[in-house]
Amino acid sequence: MNIDELLAEYQTLPEYSGLVLNDVNKKSLFNDYPINIAATRGSIDEMGLLLNNGADINAVGEHGYLPIHDAVEQDKFEAILWLINNGANVNAKNDDGITPMELAIILGHKNSINALDKK
Repeated sequence: MNIDELLAEYQTLPEYSGLVLNDVNKKSLFNDYPINIAATRGSIDEMGLLLNNGADINAVGEHGYLPIHDAVEQDKFEAILWLINNGANVNAKNDDGITPMELAIILGHKNSINALDKK
């Protein structure tokens, strides 16, 4: 899959309904970026493709979530490790002042806690 195909796929999601998605740094209707969606999915391939095409690994999306918050919320162990290894800010706070580790603890996501402990 290339970047144009990925963005075309994301454009079919409710987040981009009625919008033209032709930029890796275009906000959705919910204030997320494509990399937030990829992190929520836990897709390392999609995150890598987006990052290689200029996406910001620390893009602030809906509720002040960075991609690492999104991956933690979904307990995506491998995605969290990948994000950390590629420069994700593990100390970033969302709109509620919660870091990724605090979010993992609140949600009881042991995989996420283990991934964040490896940093």
